[in-house]
Amino acid sequence: MEPLSDDSIMREMAHMSQVIARRSRQAGGATGASFVLAVLASHEEAMAEGFAPRLLSQVELADIVGIRPQSLGALLARLEADGCIERAAGEQDRRARQVKLTDHGRDQAQEARDHQRAFARDTLAVLDDAEKRQLAAIVLKLNAALG
Repeated sequence: MEPLSDDSIMREMAHMSQVIARRSRQAGGATGASFVLAVLASHEEAMAEGFAPRLLSQVELADIVGIRPQSLGALLARLEADGCIERAAGEQDRRARQVKLTDHGRDQAQEARDHQRAFARDTLAVLDDAEKRQLAAIVLKLNAALG
């Protein structure tokens, strides 16, 4: 295979991201509140594994989930009232609201996360262990460069 242009690589990565998000939601049946909780649980794991440096802000979470921040705000208010999440001012930018799971929220996210893990395992099954390590290193390097 010939090397792809930078533009082609970025286009393929964007396409892959869209397909992964769509198929992950379909695989787990996670929509709305359960999807948001699963994303937050996944992000906590990413932080623990060194893939993410800090909690997500509401704006970042809205971008990941694919809805407007205003729509997410209403959903987060319900999750907060149900005791699933806590919101606090960001450490670096006090205006930004960071979102954190509570123990109850983690319990609620468990089933959706189980579906996501199965999806990840099935999707990455085409790669051997060396390829997975190489992909992880590349993803970490790109994420670091993107900030």
